[in-house]
Parts: sequence; C-alpha cells; structure tokens
Amino acid sequence: MFYLKDLPSDRTLKDFTKRYPDLDPSALKSCAVLLRTGSDLLTAFEAILGKYGLSQGRFLTLIVLNRTPDKATNPSTLAEKVGVKRATMTGLLDGLERKAFIERVAHPEDRRKLGIRLTKKGRHLLGGMLPDYYSHIGKLMAKLSEKDRQELNRLLEKVNQGLSTLFKP
Repeated sequence: MFYLKDLPSDRTLKDFTKRYPDLDPSALKSCAVLLRTGSDLLTAFEAILGKYGLSQGRFLTLIVLNRTPDKATNPSTLAEKVGVKRATMTGLLDGLERKAFIERVAHPEDRRKLGIRLTKKGRHLLGGMLPDYYSHIGKLMAKLSEKDRQELNRLLEKVNQGLSTLFKP
C-alpha cells in the first residue's frame, strides 16, 4: 500500500532535481499519483468485499472458479491465476471451504489429485454480491468515455511493461 496522502507539489519536485539530477519530476509525479490511486482503489474495494465477509484473495479465488462454475480446477492452477503462492492458496481454500463456498473433489482418475469447485452456497454468494460489486465499478468508471477507458488500458499496459525494470538487480 502507498499511504502518502500529501503528494509532492510540482515546485517540490523541481527543487528535488537540484539535489537529485537523475530525477525525472514528471515520471515521479505520475508514478506517485498512480500508486496513490491504486492504494485508494484497493482500500475501497476491500471495504466492499468486507461487507460480504471476503478478503481480496478469497474473492479472486471465487471469481476464477466462477468462470467455469461446473468444472473443478486444481489448486496449482488457481494459485497461478490468482497470482499467489501455492501455500497461500491452500489457506484461501481452507477458509472458503470452512464457509462452504467451495468444495474439494477427488480427481476421477487419480486419487492423489484434488479439484476445487464452487458450491451452491458459493454461487449464491456471488449471485448476490456481484451486481453490487459491478455497480460500484460502473460508478467508478462513469466519468470516462469508452475512448478514455481504452486509452487508460493502453497507458497502464505501458506502465506494466516497465515493471520488469524494478526487479532487476
């Protein structure tokens, strides 16, 4: 999370360039605004999910399972699609199973393998919450035209491509 609420002014950023000559003030401002917005979005959506007793991880697991609600998915595939480690997925699945939103089912041909499937209760939860969730998304994005949204997606993809530079030693 990016907690900084008081983002630096253009004047402050310009002053920083005197001390840090490699600083690109425009790049720093854009990155800070993106981080701040992303953190605010996560906080808002965590509050929405909290109304339904879900964390982001549990919600995303249910959403991935809901893509093919009648088909069992293996935990490794779920972990990859949700973007978490297998051990984290095990914890998410344990919590969802305790609430009876998912069930672990034996593989028809290999007893060592398990599949994960939504239960009726899990489908009912999603059926009740997704209209509200999608309504919030619609309101959030309402001020952007379709063209704006496509441009935003294009720009965010460019930012995403730059992420790999942050992980180089």
